[in-house]
Amino acid sequence: MDVTVNLTERYDGIIKQSSQDAELYEALLPIMYEPDSHSASLLQLDNGDLLCVWFSGSGEGNPDTNVIFSRLPKGSQIWTEPVELAANLERSEQNPLFFQDPSGKLWLFHTSNEPHTQKTAIIVVRTSDDRGYTWNEPYVMHEGPGIFLRQPVVIMSNGEWLLPCYYCKEGGHYSVVLISADHGKTWTEHEVAGSVHRVQMSVVERDDQSLFAIFRSREADRIYSCVSTDFGKTWTVPQKTVLPNNNSSIQMAKLHNGHLIAIYNDATMERDQYRWIESKGSWRKKTLRTPLTIAISEDGGETWPHVKNIQVSDLEHKDTPIGYSYPAILGTADGQIHAAYSYLRKAIKYVRFTEDWVKTNAREPM
Repeated sequence: MDVTVNLTERYDGIIKQSSQDAELYEALLPIMYEPDSHSASLLQLDNGDLLCVWFSGSGEGNPDTNVIFSRLPKGSQIWTEPVELAANLERSEQNPLFFQDPSGKLWLFHTSNEPHTQKTAIIVVRTSDDRGYTWNEPYVMHEGPGIFLRQPVVIMSNGEWLLPCYYCKEGGHYSVVLISADHGKTWTEHEVAGSVHRVQMSVVERDDQSLFAIFRSREADRIYSCVSTDFGKTWTVPQKTVLPNNNSSIQMAKLHNGHLIAIYNDATMERDQYRWIESKGSWRKKTLRTPLTIAISEDGGETWPHVKNIQVSDLEHKDTPIGYSYPAILGTADGQIHAAYSYLRKAIKYVRFTEDWVKTNAREPM
């Protein structure tokens, strides 16, 4: 069977019941550019619409890599055709995320760097006053250089905004947070001590007002975590958790019942879960980006007793072994959980499920 036949017809954005699991609902979002779609981020607006933003083009780091987004209007079962939000013929636009502030203004944050040179990355911002139908002119929020984004803004209980970031510099990548006390007009930077090789930190505020963060590990061993008790000004040194990491992106969200949910690849170099790839004339090990897995914590991230795969290798993976990666996740007030991720880098896949689905036939982390 040729699994590539009529493949583009699947990118219709229509949410359907999964043929593999009746409790899952899924869609492949429409594509604007081929062949690369990556780094999805999700946001639910105050009117109930769901937005998904990602970057797409001929290949990550190329100057034709642009930021696009699709909308799932409230009550609809069809994602809209993508709209382009950022393009620069001399730079690569990457790692976008949305944020809606308490006034209702919608913010787009994304990185922009010279082609294939992460050390030149800056942060660019655009805003919308009508939930993303029209946009104001972009501006540079942070000159970097070498600063990158991945995870959403957190509105803390003290009213300040926290934006997780990381630097790509000689000697290792490390994490910082940007904090704004004036609704995004200015930002102060605070380094996460001991975070070399710990990047793309995902942050939630727990019920006791402490901040809990998890990190991607450049060492492809485990997800790391740390805590702040002063609203992000200082952090404990990141430590290993029980959750594996493959040096690929992760994300965490706080559900409306206070539980934490994480999405990540259940693969690690500690278990020799890798494939050989050719890069610049030599061969190296690259950790697998399958399966894609959900974990739930009921105690603020201290333990993760409920683990379940949401995406495992399918037939297309044998021809496109890059896998399933860079996931986004959020919970909505109706008890639904929404995830989006790079499906073999061909498209962004959307999946909807519930916490009960995760806990049914779940397992302990390994």
